[in-house]
Amino acid sequence: MKLEMASIEFEVLGKAYRVLAEFPLCDNCLGRLFAGYGRGLSNRDRGRAIKTLLLMKIHGEVSRGGLSEDRKGEVIRVLNNMGKVSETVLKEVFGVEPEFKSCYICGGDLEVFLDSLARKVVDYLKELDLRIRSFVVGCRVARDIIEREENLCFVHGIEGSESIRSEVKRELGKRVMKLTGLRVDFDRPDVVVLVSVPGAEVMVNIMPLLILGRYWKLGRRISQALWISRSGIRKYPFSIEEALEPLIKVFDASDLILHAAGREDVDVRMLGGGRHFIVELKEARNRLVDLNAAASKVNEHQSVIKVVLEREVSRRDVRLIKVDVARKPKVYKCLVLSNEELKPEDLKLIEEYFNGIRIKQRTPKRVLHRRPDILRIKKVYCVRTRWINSHVFEALVKCEGGLYVKELVSGDEGRTTPSFSEVTGKELKCIELDVVFAHE
Repeated sequence: MKLEMASIEFEVLGKAYRVLAEFPLCDNCLGRLFAGYGRGLSNRDRGRAIKTLLLMKIHGEVSRGGLSEDRKGEVIRVLNNMGKVSETVLKEVFGVEPEFKSCYICGGDLEVFLDSLARKVVDYLKELDLRIRSFVVGCRVARDIIEREENLCFVHGIEGSESIRSEVKRELGKRVMKLTGLRVDFDRPDVVVLVSVPGAEVMVNIMPLLILGRYWKLGRRISQALWISRSGIRKYPFSIEEALEPLIKVFDASDLILHAAGREDVDVRMLGGGRHFIVELKEARNRLVDLNAAASKVNEHQSVIKVVLEREVSRRDVRLIKVDVARKPKVYKCLVLSNEELKPEDLKLIEEYFNGIRIKQRTPKRVLHRRPDILRIKKVYCVRTRWINSHVFEALVKCEGGLYVKELVSGDEGRTTPSFSEVTGKELKCIELDVVFAHE
């Protein structure tokens, strides 16, 4: 144990003495050099403890008469570089007036700086009049401060130190949390508070608010996004993005973006369990909103789009719903028209043939002007049909996400094979299409 204690004394007190023999350091900056020692201590407490122990050792050495004249100047320099904690010893033991200097690393007293900066952040948040719940602190530190800190650690062989950036972010976060009642949230903060050291500049970035929900499209000729042609003419009378626009006012946002788990054609209804989407609200200043009440604002403004808002999510969930969920199986209901008279055997053939079969599809002719001409291979799991009359039948198609169901029916002049038309030998056309279930 004596050997271990001697090792710690050399590692901490010995190195601290040598550092302070060269540079004045505030409590925080000294304590931060030895952040790996002493769990549960702030850097300020750690630095003050190291200075206190050094002060006691120096005073003890002087009291025992063990301080030579050759070392006296060095010791006085160390005491001056400790700051006010050594004021009494300098005056009463050494008989000299203190000559304290600013901290070599931060340029002042980091603790005082943090207290002042915290009040500045709180005042700025009040000025912005944000209705938020959480924040996180970001910090920009001047390059010369970082270099002084890194060089000091390198020259004196100090390992396990903490950077000034880390301390500012953590300690400022604690102060702002205590003063405002807001919580720190590293995953989904409502705002990012950006501060600069040593300039004490404050910026607040309002983060996008992302909400997972589902929508039902109960009418046709409705696009997902507002669709304006190159000539500036609106192509369709309404869009899902426009239906969601009341959320901009509800959350006091600047704009919104719709991220959906796939999309249906404008003339296709979305029924059943609805389609997942994430609405991204830019610069949402009001986060204290009940999601059910927000959804009601959307639903009361029109009758063809219905939404539910389920929960807040993070950016990584956007990829999940746009790629992973969109690829999962879907169930479609098709109303099919035949140019020739149908027989019950035709419907039975379709059910038997399209059972666990893979479909080869080139990009449909109707979308070739905006999508690359590639070959897709998609699976049809099963088809169930219902006779309506000799020229019309209904089909439920369970298939892999991304299959073009209209072309599965018509064949698209051979670009989709096999198709209902190819198998029955009749010219078939999907005249109505609905999504009745999007598998999760």
